[in-house]
Amino acid sequence: MRKLILPIALASASFALALDVELHGNVNFDYGSYFDSDFDPTNAANQDIDLAAKAKLDENVSVTVKANTHSTYVDSSDGMAKASETRRHYFARSTAMGDGGRFTEFNFDGVELRWDVTHSIGLVFGDLTYSAGAFNYYYWRDPARYAVIVRESHLRGAGIEVGNEKYGNGKVYIGASENNVHSMALFGTYSYPILNHVDEHLVLTPSVDWLFGSEISRSYTYTFGLEVDYAKSFEKMNYGIYAVWGIHPYKGKGVHSFLLEPSFNYDFFNLNMNFFYAITDEEYDAEPQILTEDQMMFAVEPSFNLHKKFTMGVSYEYHDRDTNKDSNKSENFDDSFHYLGMNFYLYPTLKTELVFWFGYNFNDQVDTDFAMGISAKASF
Repeated sequence: MRKLILPIALASASFALALDVELHGNVNFDYGSYFDSDFDPTNAANQDIDLAAKAKLDENVSVTVKANTHSTYVDSSDGMAKASETRRHYFARSTAMGDGGRFTEFNFDGVELRWDVTHSIGLVFGDLTYSAGAFNYYYWRDPARYAVIVRESHLRGAGIEVGNEKYGNGKVYIGASENNVHSMALFGTYSYPILNHVDEHLVLTPSVDWLFGSEISRSYTYTFGLEVDYAKSFEKMNYGIYAVWGIHPYKGKGVHSFLLEPSFNYDFFNLNMNFFYAITDEEYDAEPQILTEDQMMFAVEPSFNLHKKFTMGVSYEYHDRDTNKDSNKSENFDDSFHYLGMNFYLYPTLKTELVFWFGYNFNDQVDTDFAMGISAKASF
C-alpha cells in the first residue's frame, strides 16, 4: 500500500498544476478491545477511507476519479474475505490486530463525468452510487450495510439530477448493475420541501429501485419507500423527527420496514432515540428478508454538551435479530441482547469527530461481555 500512495500523490500533484482540482475524502477508523468472562482482551482495528479527485474542465463540466481502501476480515461461514466494520457488541466482523486484512491497498472505486447544463439540471455518466432510507443510529450509519429502503448500490450508466431550493431536488439513474453481467438497474428519488423556513422544515422523499434481467443476484426485484424529515427550531430548544417506511418483496410477499428517529435538544441537553422494526414472513428466517442486521432495534441516548467541543452520553440499546425465533419455544436459542454503555464525543474542528466508548453486553450467547474502544472520522 505504501508503494502505491507515492505514485498517486505525484500524479495528483501534476494533475492539479494543470487543472482546477479538488481533493475530497471521508476517513473512518477505529480500535476496539473485546473482553471475555476471564477479562482476556481480543483487539481489533478497522478503517474505511474514500478519496475522490475532482477536476473541473470548465465552469460546467467536471471529472471525478474515486479510490477506496477498507480493512477486511475472513467470514467463518464461507471463508471469504469481507469488509470489516466497527462492532461495539462483539468481535466477529472486526479485523484482528496483526491480521493481514488490516492493510489493504487503495483500489479504483469509480469515475464520473458531470455536465451542469443549467443551475438546476445536471447530466452524469460513469460509476454512479445511490441509496435510500439511511440510519442516523451511530453504528448503522453505513448505507452499504444498513438501510430501510435500499442499501448503497452501484451502476455504470447515466443519470439526470434536477432541483433547486424552492422545489426540491431529485435524480434518476439507469445502467448496468454491478451485481453481475446480466442485470440492469433503475433508481429514482425526489425530495420535496413541504415546509422550507429558516426555523422549520418538512421534506418528503419517495424513492424506488428496480433491477431487471435474467439474474439479479438478490432476492427481490424492487424496493420502494418514503422518508419524512421534520425539524423545528426555537431560541434554545430544537426537535425533529425522521421517519422511513420501505417495502420490497420476498418469495411473493411484501416485507415492510419502519424506522422512527426522534431527536430533542434544550440548551446543553440532548436526547436521541432510534426504533426500527421489520414485518417479515414468519415461515422464513428474518436475515435474508431484511436490509439490516436486526429485525427489531431500539436505542436511546441522553447526552450533555459539557463544552462546545465535548459531549458525554449514556446509551441503552436492545437488539433482536429474529423475533420469530424468540417466540418459538421449540428452539432453545435467544438471539436478542441488551447493551448499556457510555460515549464521550470530542469535536476538535469542523467535520471531525472522536468517540471514546465502553459498555457491557448482556447476552449469554456471546462471550464478549465488556468492550471499549475509540472511533474517529473526518471529512474534507
